[in-house]
Amino acid sequence: MVTEPEHEAHERASWAELFFDLVLVFAVTQAAHLPVGHPNWAAVGQAVLLLAVMWWSWVGTTLTVHGVEDSNRQRFFLFACGLCMFFMAITAPHAFAGHGEPLIFAIAHLVLRTLLWIEIRRKGSFPDRVNPYTISMAGAVLLVIAAVAPEGLVRNGLWVIAVLIAFAGPAVLSQRMKAVRFGASHLPERFATFVIIALGETVAAVGSQAAESHLGVAAWIAVVLTFVLGCGLWWLYFAFGFSAVEHSLRTDQVRGTVVRDVLSYGHMLLVVGLVLVSVGARGAVEHPTDAVHGVTAYLLPMGAALFVLGFCFTRWRMFGAPTVGRTAVAVALGALTPLAAHLPGLVSLAIVAGVIAALNGYEHWIVATARPLPVLRFPSRA
Repeated sequence: MVTEPEHEAHERASWAELFFDLVLVFAVTQAAHLPVGHPNWAAVGQAVLLLAVMWWSWVGTTLTVHGVEDSNRQRFFLFACGLCMFFMAITAPHAFAGHGEPLIFAIAHLVLRTLLWIEIRRKGSFPDRVNPYTISMAGAVLLVIAAVAPEGLVRNGLWVIAVLIAFAGPAVLSQRMKAVRFGASHLPERFATFVIIALGETVAAVGSQAAESHLGVAAWIAVVLTFVLGCGLWWLYFAFGFSAVEHSLRTDQVRGTVVRDVLSYGHMLLVVGLVLVSVGARGAVEHPTDAVHGVTAYLLPMGAALFVLGFCFTRWRMFGAPTVGRTAVAVALGALTPLAAHLPGLVSLAIVAGVIAALNGYEHWIVATARPLPVLRFPSRA
């Protein structure tokens, strides 16, 4: 957030921000391991809720330090936020069970949201006391109440409400978001960094599974296919998607809309999709010749579909029309999801990797031959 949109105090991530990101690597891993240890839909839902809280905390921190000169004050602020996030990451696997660790998680989150609210008020980014940071603090208070509430439906319900309240802030207060100035260089890089973190979880999850096992030929093929899939997902974002985000942020008259819809909301879909892919790919490496057990079987195509769907949403919000190719692939991967439980893990992995590779090949052909990109026309952005 800066005085003029044409200038940023620093155009690259500071070393303190990158140190803060290291805590997020651990946090994402902790959330991703929840459905690994408990392969059921409840654990998947809890993992998504944890990712949502950690993601929103990271977004809040990133936007708070955006456009500010790197200084000792900002470094200590990031270190304090990082310590809160570290507490959250450590207690994340048990945030829904018992009362001790859920309370530590909730209090650390509340302290973090309070630090962000104080800092954003000090900067004067929002002239009104009620702003998205205020609403996020209300959600953080609700998580403290959830920590002392009975386990099960009540606690899970309070978590869902708290996350919805926090995410609703920028949408409900959209007019106030339009008044905030954002630079165009720093933010795309920061959000791309989180995509790299989520992609790295696929490598870490499959690598740890492979290191713990005596792999046969089929499992080694699954490892190779997982790496190929990771490269394909990277290509979708960094070869074609990243430049579109940067262009949109530079040219859109209301940058707050891009920051809200494309970066904050849209990238959340990308991150959740990548984490689900990591859990599903781990299961495919563990059971390459057999059908993967439990809900893990569905997560690989579901996560890939969600990742591609995230691009459809962000392109619609940036340019008013998602591409035909990515929309078709998202639908195809979604259709594969219910069938995945009946296929060997290696087959599911090969299909998903092949579909993503084909999409990249198709888009490369479109660009190389200078053809117009086929799009689906929907109502223009609000």
